[in-house]
Amino acid sequence: MKENSASDSVSKIAGLTLVNALVFQEVLADYESQVQHLRQTLQAHDAISAFADHWEYILTQINYYPIFHVARQLLLALPSNPDSEKALRSLAKTALEMVQQRAALRHDLMGRVYHRLLAEAKYLGTYYTSVPAATLLLKLALQPEKWNLDWSDFVELPSFRVADLACGTGTLLMAATEAITDNFLRACGAKRITPKMDVISRFLMEDIIYGYDVLLSALHLTASTLALRSPEVTFRLMHLWAMPFGGPHHRLGSIEFLKDFNVVVTTDLFGASISPDQISAKGPMKRQQATIPDLDLCVMNPPFTRSVGGNLLFGSLPDKERKPMQAELSKLLKRPRVHASATAGLGSVFVATGDLHLKAGGRMALVLPKALLSGVAWEQTRHLFRLRYQLEYIIASHDPERWNFSENTDLSEVLIIARKVDDPHAVAPPEGDVVCLNLWKNPTTVVEALSIAHSLNNAYPPDIATGQGAHEVMLGDVKFGEALTIPWGNIRDGLWILPCAFAQADLIRAAYQLSSGYIRFPGTGAVASLPLCALRMLAQLGPDRRDVYDAFRLTKTPTQYPAFWSHNTALVTTLDQRPNSYLSPLPKARRGRHLRRVQDLWPKAGRIVLAERLGLNTQRLVATRVSTKVLSNVWWPVSTEEEGEDVEKVLVLWLNSTLGLLILLSNREETHGPWVGFKKPVLSEMPVLDVRRLTHQQTQQLVDTYDALGNQALLPFPQMASDPVREAIDTAISDVLGLPDLSILRKLLAQEPVLCLRAIS
Repeated sequence: MKENSASDSVSKIAGLTLVNALVFQEVLADYESQVQHLRQTLQAHDAISAFADHWEYILTQINYYPIFHVARQLLLALPSNPDSEKALRSLAKTALEMVQQRAALRHDLMGRVYHRLLAEAKYLGTYYTSVPAATLLLKLALQPEKWNLDWSDFVELPSFRVADLACGTGTLLMAATEAITDNFLRACGAKRITPKMDVISRFLMEDIIYGYDVLLSALHLTASTLALRSPEVTFRLMHLWAMPFGGPHHRLGSIEFLKDFNVVVTTDLFGASISPDQISAKGPMKRQQATIPDLDLCVMNPPFTRSVGGNLLFGSLPDKERKPMQAELSKLLKRPRVHASATAGLGSVFVATGDLHLKAGGRMALVLPKALLSGVAWEQTRHLFRLRYQLEYIIASHDPERWNFSENTDLSEVLIIARKVDDPHAVAPPEGDVVCLNLWKNPTTVVEALSIAHSLNNAYPPDIATGQGAHEVMLGDVKFGEALTIPWGNIRDGLWILPCAFAQADLIRAAYQLSSGYIRFPGTGAVASLPLCALRMLAQLGPDRRDVYDAFRLTKTPTQYPAFWSHNTALVTTLDQRPNSYLSPLPKARRGRHLRRVQDLWPKAGRIVLAERLGLNTQRLVATRVSTKVLSNVWWPVSTEEEGEDVEKVLVLWLNSTLGLLILLSNREETHGPWVGFKKPVLSEMPVLDVRRLTHQQTQQLVDTYDALGNQALLPFPQMASDPVREAIDTAISDVLGLPDLSILRKLLAQEPVLCLRAIS
């Protein structure tokens, strides 16, 4: 990060902190007679001194330490000149305008601004949940009937514990407090009890809500966001902790809770002292440890940084601090009950951390990368849920405008809710259904989010395998999505992406059936079995691009090592291809890498190349057949067990058919909407047409089709419904296997948002 941009961001965040305190003062003045309205304080000639003095009075006489202490210190650090005075008065004017829009204050407006200003977001991996997504997630996680709790009982309710180990500006915690308050009000109404709002507000702040983060400025906003819900209530303390990060002891923030329930805290609100601190309502509590209780609900949108590429773990820190921290993390991940992978990123580690402190019967409510559903690196996290949880909800966005649920990213994400099994020593039984919501329109307002949650609360979505149709989530005449259910046991031991692979329920059912070796066609009811087998039964996938880079360099000079390099959609248009590059063996290892031996890699070259990554909105082919064996950087070389052109041609034809594409896409690892990848372990298990079970006549018919179409250009995937070449491929597959017309599935697939980048109308 450039120094100027860092300083600029720090200045903006400081300004936001001051505006936040000014807003809180104006709101507080309506409830506390000792607190001045902003216009009263602005009457002073020296506004900086006047606000500093008044905030000191609030701190000593009323509290609200998390909001006013940091802001006052910022005021005292301002230079004494007319520009500072003018700037503060301008901020006060802005604060007054904001207070007039009271509704905005209830939806983490400051947090939204903060997210755009945060200078360290990239390397800390801090994605901040949108308010509608947080509302939807917490309303579903805190459905009152799913908890064995009397929400109106002031003896029982204060023992409920909710924590966010990466709370940021408190969006998820705010949504949790709103959902709990709503449960409280409804329970009181059912019993005809007068609700005591001041009491529930105090319980929420002092007993129920726990938040942890490494960014002190974010915790300041968390405190004010939560306090603004009930400015008339003075809180004794808040369980908001600034966690130690980096430093001479190489601390790991909230990940320190992998070690114990208690963590020694070595920074104050400014990260400058070694006095242990908890943010309370009155000020720093001189305690030796940050604590995490046994949790009923763990909510998180954890950091996303990974240990691959340029997305460095702990990348906000210098090398001399980062490397020891990575070593410490590596040690923690070897502990017996910790199921996480640093390759997946810190998100996986945070989930494992939360799990250790979640009660049996408690729930996780998470915002995670969509790669969780199928990513090889996320297998350890799926294994954790497989062992100890029953998955209750998966929510995916198929809105081409917003694949994400976080404010400051466009990466594909999912919302996950899972319940921990009652017996911590037993493997979770594969009981219960998972509700899978595929959003056609990602909610942009709290009202939309609440309506979606209400629709799901009162619904019994049909089963993917045995039901028909889908539960349509409608808001008026607008369709927000479709919900289906699938037994947890059906996906628990494998990938989770299938029930959220497509926006349309008909395609999900088709993909589910294909994975089981049969197909039932939408609208016809026709059923046909298919001769399928795992790809590994027919072929071997070659080396990945890292291995190729570690053994070769690219060259234009012809060598004995041809390659099929890159994936130019304007050039890769036909089933038949020729090598387009050559490779030259490296004489020595690249810097920081190990040299791979050519004799270990070249025998794994193949004439079939299968996409390792795809841009679904622009590209045309998922596999091609090259005239000679090749290695590649963005394709998996595939060598068939049974040598011969016929097997290769049939396999390439199948992979580019609508059925082949349906299966492939239901095994994808989605990064950003149409930008997807395919990992070797997943592809090896992917069902493909078992060429060995075809008759000679069937095989020859498909080979003849390949020969006729091999040099004809296919259209990009979004145009597949009108692509004559793909239609001819599907017709050949249908004729050989005795299937009905595949055009129905092809048209449905062509209108999938992940392919065409258009919302389904």
